[in-house]
Amino acid sequence: MRSLFLVARREFAAYWTSPVAYVVIAVYLILSGIFFFGELSRFVGLSDRQGGSGVDVNQQVIRPYLNTVSVIVLFLLPLVSMRLLSEEKRQGTLEILLTTPVREAALVSGKYLASMGLFLVLLGVSALHVGILFTFGSPEWGPVLTGFLGLLLTGAAYLALGLFLSAATQNQVVAAALGFALFLALWLANWLSGLVPGTAGAVLEHVSFAGHFFNFARGVLDTGDVVYYLSLVAVGLFAATQSVLATRWKA
Repeated sequence: MRSLFLVARREFAAYWTSPVAYVVIAVYLILSGIFFFGELSRFVGLSDRQGGSGVDVNQQVIRPYLNTVSVIVLFLLPLVSMRLLSEEKRQGTLEILLTTPVREAALVSGKYLASMGLFLVLLGVSALHVGILFTFGSPEWGPVLTGFLGLLLTGAAYLALGLFLSAATQNQVVAAALGFALFLALWLANWLSGLVPGTAGAVLEHVSFAGHFFNFARGVLDTGDVVYYLSLVAVGLFAATQSVLATRWKA
């Protein structure tokens, strides 16, 4: 356990000695801020036209904003996960790490925790945005909490799968490109499910990120959605651990 947290602390600190964290946070701040301002402006205009009646801030602002954030992180999190193990492989430091008492599972879990730490920083930005609404109004807490839980689980799944892709290659750019392609495919599966009839369509709907996340954004907490994301996290971490273990045997 101690080695796990040492790896996590080392990796989290490494983010801030490279441009990655700053670029990701800056882009996230700009994009999420623009979309939040747009949704808020639209809400204010709609509220003025209707005299403030029948306008739901959760439905008109928070839900669209969280849906947009879930797409933004699809593009950004491959940049967070791309270097976690591929850089170690490229520099030859992974073999050195494997000669230390650090076990494969601790190494993978530590790097995963570091990436989740950076992701929590991004979620903190969104929490500040939504917090503004509570300052000037009274949104319902339930959909907000489930929406952020959905974002947390979505990001956790992205990073776990991205960590595996990082372990599978020595090239950061390749890891990022594969991550983006995989995440986009899993997101668009929900749209494709409406075009494919029968069992294939049902399968596409089940594996889709979008379908499961939209339930959280609507304020619906379904254990099936939670299990889906946690299963992807488990698969990603297990596959990454096996990839590191294979590297140890090759060394």
